[in-house]
Amino acid sequence: MSLNKIDLSPQLIARLYPKSLSIDPATQAPPAAQPEPVANTGENAPAMAAPAEWKSLGGNKKNILVVVQYPEDLHLPDTSFQFLSQLLNACKFTPNDVAIINRHNYPGLDYKAITEHFQSTRLLLFGITTTGFGLPFEIPQYQVQSFAGLTVVHAPALHALQEDKPAKTQLWSSLKKMFNI
Repeated sequence: MSLNKIDLSPQLIARLYPKSLSIDPATQAPPAAQPEPVANTGENAPAMAAPAEWKSLGGNKKNILVVVQYPEDLHLPDTSFQFLSQLLNACKFTPNDVAIINRHNYPGLDYKAITEHFQSTRLLLFGITTTGFGLPFEIPQYQVQSFAGLTVVHAPALHALQEDKPAKTQLWSSLKKMFNI
């Protein structure tokens, strides 16, 4: 990507330039809208506003959120999707039962906004830790943890799990516990 050709979203431009830009000093721009005050949640960085368009795969019929981290892909690579489909099938689910999002698409959005949007009750994190997702705690990989109405498990990235039989065994044990299989 060239520095001379960087695509910025309208939301990012609005955040970078909160006051109206005007070339002609005689032209008066309308006053900039004042942002609404945000309640202080005790976190250092303010939460990013929810995106106008959510990029996800799946039908989310069972309110299970699967979060992956693939900076080079819109969602996830095909081989990782096929492996995830096999995992879901073993748990008696289909991709239509879950919502799959790439955390890379929502770098500043906090976990509350994401889990509330998808009305998640269970959260599977692949290739991202609980604190990397914005949760206020860290747990070991494969540990099933309940928090604020969510049941959470995190594991290595899907592409790393495919060839690692001991890791797949640990993940399967966690999924059985999480989904009462």
